[in-house]
Amino acid sequence: MEFTDWLIQGIGALGIIASVIAFQCKKHYWILFWRSVSALIFVLQYYLLGAYTGVAMDLIGVGRNFLFAELVRREKKTWPWILVFTAVFAVAGAFTWQGWISIFIIAAKLISNAGYGNKNTLILRLMSLLTSLFWLIYNAYVFSLAGVACEGFAILSILVSLWRFELWPKIKKQNSRS
Repeated sequence: MEFTDWLIQGIGALGIIASVIAFQCKKHYWILFWRSVSALIFVLQYYLLGAYTGVAMDLIGVGRNFLFAELVRREKKTWPWILVFTAVFAVAGAFTWQGWISIFIIAAKLISNAGYGNKNTLILRLMSLLTSLFWLIYNAYVFSLAGVACEGFAILSILVSLWRFELWPKIKKQNSRS
């Protein structure tokens, strides 16, 4: 690998950090904030790799994330915007189509619409598990080693956060009754 290859993969390493931070946040807003930071970093990496469907999906996703974070914070409905972003992701996916591999991240963004538009962080985390698997496949295909690692860490981070915020409090509560 040449220096530029190492640099491109190094950019993605910064995205890994932001992604792991995201799922360790308890509040919806901060999860989406850090996911957006990660996505912006990966936009640069995908551009340098020529993975334009990834660029488009992440750029649109950043806008969506900030809108959803604000709507959820204000306790406003997100479902009309879920429909709008579903259409936007589908159209962007068609314009940046790079073969069958594009299906994975288009599907990931469509699924994440429902998760990120939901104020229930359990649903957000569970849907993110599936989307991370799709991104993992895409990243392996476009040779984003940092992207593959990022999704591996994201999956691990989601599992840890499910333990911390969902399972452990229920176990503690159950044991305190005993």
